[in-house]
Amino acid sequence: MSDETTKYDDSDQALPDSMPGTEQPYVPVFDPSVRTAIYVACTILGVILAVAAPVAIAANAPEWATILLSAMAGAIPTVAAAFGVAYNPSRTN
Repeated sequence: MSDETTKYDDSDQALPDSMPGTEQPYVPVFDPSVRTAIYVACTILGVILAVAAPVAIAANAPEWATILLSAMAGAIPTVAAAFGVAYNPSRTN
């Protein structure tokens, strides 16, 4: 794999600092340690709930429990997104 294929290209996405009319640099609402904690917690919860939902189906759990587990597993990425958390290995800050 060459370095060119693993390079992250964000040229089509304007960064907040480069938008016209912005005098101040972009500052995230939540500091990096909070975003990291949310990312880790949501990853762990997402994995647990993604496994628990099919297990509940296989174990003939009540329908409401299966629906609740599935809905919670689907909501975890939304919670992470609400905190501005996104996995980006090329991010420097």
